Amino acid sequence: MKKISFYAALLCTTAALQGCELESEVYDQINAGIYPTTARDAKDLVTANAYGGFQNNGYDGAFNAATGFHLSNDIATDYGFCSWGGTDWEPLEWANFTASTNRNARQGWGYLNWISKMTLTIDRIEGIDMDADLKAQYIAELRCGRGFMAFLIWDRHGPIIVADLETLKDPLAEKILPRLTEEQTREYIETELKAAAAVLPPTIGYGSVDYGRFTAGLAHTLLLKLYMQTKQWGKAVAEGRELMKPEYGYSLVLDKGAEKSAYANIFTKANEGNAETIWAVNCMDGFQTHKWFPHALPNNIDSSGMGGYSGAWGGYKMLWKFFETFDSDDQRTQAIVSAYKAGGEYLNKLAPGTGGNSLADGVIPVKYKIENYVGENGFTDWIVYRYADVLTLLAEAIVNDGNAVTTEAVNLLNQVRTRAGLTAYAESDFTGPDDFIDKLLWERAHELWYEGTRRQDLIRNGKYVELMAKKCTDHGHPDLITAQGEKWHLFPLPESAIIEGQGIIKQNPGY
Repeated sequence: MKKISFYAALLCTTAALQGCELESEVYDQINAGIYPTTARDAKDLVTANAYGGFQNNGYDGAFNAATGFHLSNDIATDYGFCSWGGTDWEPLEWANFTASTNRNARQGWGYLNWISKMTLTIDRIEGIDMDADLKAQYIAELRCGRGFMAFLIWDRHGPIIVADLETLKDPLAEKILPRLTEEQTREYIETELKAAAAVLPPTIGYGSVDYGRFTAGLAHTLLLKLYMQTKQWGKAVAEGRELMKPEYGYSLVLDKGAEKSAYANIFTKANEGNAETIWAVNCMDGFQTHKWFPHALPNNIDSSGMGGYSGAWGGYKMLWKFFETFDSDDQRTQAIVSAYKAGGEYLNKLAPGTGGNSLADGVIPVKYKIENYVGENGFTDWIVYRYADVLTLLAEAIVNDGNAVTTEAVNLLNQVRTRAGLTAYAESDFTGPDDFIDKLLWERAHELWYEGTRRQDLIRNGKYVELMAKKCTDHGHPDLITAQGEKWHLFPLPESAIIEGQGIIKQNPGY
């Protein structure tokens, strides 16, 4: 399979939105009459600018394993923890965000630059004499990228800044742009994703040279998530059902392959591009590599039967209290290490050891099969969205839309539940819609851990403050999160953006 290649040298945007100011670049490096002029030029520009921001490449990209959106959002939930502590991790663990001291809480705002780059790229390729359908596809990819990035930032920080083309073409004016309203931000995300979905192919097979490019399936998944977070249940139901149509080809991985469970088989090199994957970051040695293994594994684990990995850093954990909510028969725990041999010791809950390279802070969320790596770099594609997420969101939307537990919703939930080796629910197992949602949220938590969904789920259902306050209390910390309630639903903007904004850029309430 050919992976998407990012042409870093071709980023070449004339202006980028940095925080709240426009940062100028040198104009005379590229002659617009010479470049871009061909379809290949267009492809290179689109590949660089539509996809460059969504990497998981070392410490770069929106999905990197150290500071990316999914990782930071997951640490800031009832199960997330990093043994390293300090100002980068403790504010996330206890949802005690600040605008000035926490790198991981404020970093997402900087990805606004990529929306500006995509806007300029659309303008650049508009004038190229090339096949009209191919040009329309490239523009749709860029619009999908804009909607995708806008969604990630909005979900984290609230209303965003969107620079118009006129402003981007006059960077020396140093115009400071205000944030959009909440309604305008939602409309922007929806408009971009709808436009993209109307043009892009439903899906792209793993064997295609275009695998990894954006699809209508991705755009509809993001629309589903937007409608869920804004509680537009009818629209969410329509998007979920759209993604079940045969042209998308999505289905749950049911084959165990060489693994102990079908669930574990999802996250393997041999099963890259499986029918459950809606969109993944392409990874490959010498191209783009992620650092999940060294962040999550301890350095004292005897992994001879787990891929032989050594030299890890003992960072990411899943708290014991959360791990103990899994059913004892749940096969999804097979991707979690709750006991291991360390030298002459056998570590478990009763004898966890001490420090990060132990089980003192929690169990180890391995997730991906320990394989396909060199040193600290892993090459197995990083799954961003998959079909199990869609099925359970659709079940939640159906129940909320009709305020009733339906056979359809129960069947959707059971597809995911029984794949994990658990007994299917009967409709009589639920006392009503609230009970269904409660059970569904736990199913999603057990299915999608460290895939960036838990924070959204808890906020959407009004449980975030309560469960994060309990987390703080359970682990001996002041009950920080209850002080200002829903303030904690949003991360702050960086202090630098507020200062440079000169009163035009407003901080999120409470910070």
